[in-house]
Amino acid sequence: MKLFNKDEFIANEIKFYLLKNKTKEGEKLPSERELAEIFDAQRATIRNALTVLEEEGIIEKKERSGRYMGHPRIKTNLQQIKSFSDKLNDMGIETKNKLLSFESMEVDKELSKKVKLPIGTPIYKITRVRKVMKENEKIPIAIEYAYIPEDIAPKLLKYDVEEGSLFSILINEYKVIPQKEEQTIEIVYADEFEAKNLKVDKLTALVKKCGTTYDSQGNIIQYLHSIMNKDWVEFELDRPDIESKTKEGLYGL
Repeated sequence: MKLFNKDEFIANEIKFYLLKNKTKEGEKLPSERELAEIFDAQRATIRNALTVLEEEGIIEKKERSGRYMGHPRIKTNLQQIKSFSDKLNDMGIETKNKLLSFESMEVDKELSKKVKLPIGTPIYKITRVRKVMKENEKIPIAIEYAYIPEDIAPKLLKYDVEEGSLFSILINEYKVIPQKEEQTIEIVYADEFEAKNLKVDKLTALVKKCGTTYDSQGNIIQYLHSIMNKDWVEFELDRPDIESKTKEGLYGL
């Protein structure tokens, strides 16, 4: 059973307070003094708790101004098949993408290991930077490399893949229904290309998510390799054993 220290306990209390009061993105938080009165805690404890929330990306600190509610994180359930565009639309977040390349190629030896297709298989490669709108500014949050076999989506080049959802095109235009997805997640560090396109420093920690999507017949319909800003994403896994451990940890409060 996990027991939280006082800073973590107060951080959770502040988090619930913000949720209960439906604090919106960009809204200013009460001062340290006010929070100390609300939670009957010392200001040093409040300050440490706020630092915990800053590190989690829940709130943001602006010098000489105070602390503000941070942007919402994009939640991804690893057991659900849902396009990136649909997740953002569900959250009411406006998206803008930048198409870096769209090409037809053949699977080589190295790519064959990733996409699980024979060498020489014709395949489309689509590279996009996924962006969200925040205060009229386009914020890049992910670089996405999508590989789609040409026999699954012939003449895909004629469709708008810059702003459109690839899943929507596959479903609506080619009647291909995603049925199963295998995913892996790891931490990587930004190279020069990733740093430039995501507007982060080189060697910044990022999330790399790779997934292979299959139709009901077991055919591979897409291999997706995404490099994401870790401050914008959050992953969930619906497993009873994990859920019970999480509840046990909360009861440890």
